[in-house]
Amino acid sequence: MDTTGLPVEQSQEEGIKEALIRLLESGAKSYRVFSHLFLRPLTTEEIEDTADADFIAVANDLEGADLLAEGLNDMGRALNRRNDGTQQELASDYNICFTAKETNKEEVAIPRACVFIGEEELLNLEPYNEAYRLFRAEKIGKKTGVDLPEDHLSLELEFLAILSERAAQALEADNREEAIRCLELSREFITDHILVWYDSFRELALKILITRFYQGAIKATKGYLEYELQVIADMLEAIEVSELEEKLFASGQQE
Repeated sequence: MDTTGLPVEQSQEEGIKEALIRLLESGAKSYRVFSHLFLRPLTTEEIEDTADADFIAVANDLEGADLLAEGLNDMGRALNRRNDGTQQELASDYNICFTAKETNKEEVAIPRACVFIGEEELLNLEPYNEAYRLFRAEKIGKKTGVDLPEDHLSLELEFLAILSERAAQALEADNREEAIRCLELSREFITDHILVWYDSFRELALKILITRFYQGAIKATKGYLEYELQVIADMLEAIEVSELEEKLFASGQQE
């Protein structure tokens, strides 16, 4: 589990293009950190890798992202108290809340859009169909061994990771139009395909979860998505400004 992609400071010495590529690559890693949390229970090795990321330090360095910082702090402090029973405890919490396994409780918080959009207690397939259509339109398939539906939160976060990678590749190739398309699609996907149902999911999940780690993960995931919306807006503005500056420079050279 790669935990190196959490928000990083941008160097003022970097050019705009290089800084944006670095930020997009970091964003892709961050999306995958959160995607993996909802994919399946963490193994003991993955728990150790996650603890090594030092989420408390990351949280302390964040500014203007209170929910993200709160969630990361909870996750970090939970892992600081890990012991031989932590993996089993986290796996049980994951299964009871997110998969309906190991429980007789009526309430479960399966992280799928179709569960939380539409009439209460009815499975609405439209969010799944929309997600499936977008995955196919972007030619994005599931990884080998993953049998989750496309409207599952883990896959939706992986979708965003791939879009970030593609935007970075487009900028590397000086294809601004494709980079802008990927960023605008990411913004639309976060707003219309995740945040539209995430608060309902979050409210229910926090009632069920008992471990501080997963409670923190629920908070940090929303916090990161909100953080990314601002980052995307800033990147789109930076691309437009750099393009305008180049046009003005070219125009001046011709005079």
